[in-house]
Amino acid sequence: MRYLAPALLCLLAVACGGDFSNDDLEFQNALPQRQDLAAKLPDAAARSGQGLRSQRVGLQALGGTSALAMESYAAGTRFNTSVDALLSLLELFRNAPPTTRETDRRIWGPYPADDHPGHELRFVMERQGAQFAYLLQYRPKGGSEDAWWTYLPGTFKADGGIRKGEGTLALDLKAARAHGFDTGDATSLDRLDIGYQTRALPTRVELLFTGAGATLPLTRYASRQVPEGLGEMAFRLPGTDLIPGGLLETLDILARWTPDGRGVLVLNILEGDAKGAKYTECWDSRTRITFLRRNWDFLNPTEGDASTCPDVSALEP
Repeated sequence: MRYLAPALLCLLAVACGGDFSNDDLEFQNALPQRQDLAAKLPDAAARSGQGLRSQRVGLQALGGTSALAMESYAAGTRFNTSVDALLSLLELFRNAPPTTRETDRRIWGPYPADDHPGHELRFVMERQGAQFAYLLQYRPKGGSEDAWWTYLPGTFKADGGIRKGEGTLALDLKAARAHGFDTGDATSLDRLDIGYQTRALPTRVELLFTGAGATLPLTRYASRQVPEGLGEMAFRLPGTDLIPGGLLETLDILARWTPDGRGVLVLNILEGDAKGAKYTECWDSRTRITFLRRNWDFLNPTEGDASTCPDVSALEP
């Protein structure tokens, strides 16, 4: 996500180490880390590089390589790339002591925004009981307090231990462009939102992408996982030519997998030639389809052996 690069470069000078009080650590532990939010992809996918490639989505025959499994792994990779881009900003502040300490407030900066000449930035965190709010802000150099505008807002409510609780995180790309900042390859987006909960199992993280000019998020990714290594990715694919006909399909996909790469997937067609259709598929550790079910096929609704489907019940609500 290239639009984050300008902020990263000017923040590198912040991460220079220093002394931290116990109270500082409480603030810093309110910031999420990658291991808290990243989708856990199967080990088999990581070894073969499958998680980096997306194939054309389609329904394959029993015994063939599952294009839907590949698309699910690719969705997990896209998910992690977006999460990494956001959290890389927060990591820099976690590694540096604040420049201003107040009882329930910490401030890092202001610092020169080197990639945005004539601007400066700061990071502000406030605490109210177990609730934290933080802001990455910019303003014209030498501007008043009212001149600060927020690029990255976030919240966290602690519950149950270090970094356990519920939080939100966002990038306000529309505000950045309104202040003359170049958002790079994100010109089609107004906002990226992350919501997460790490207080109970399964943990859950959701990404929402709001397109330029849209009032509601257009794209959604959700990830859940449990300590046993089971992972889940839920996402929507609009404009997909899944079923031959005159209309494109909108697909809702829920994929779950084990650490060794076996998986089970449920696909619902929300719009298109086969609106209302439901498809279920299981695959082995080599992503070969071992079982499938089609609710629209009354003569041959299932193929393969349902007992080959992995046990992912720990992810059930």
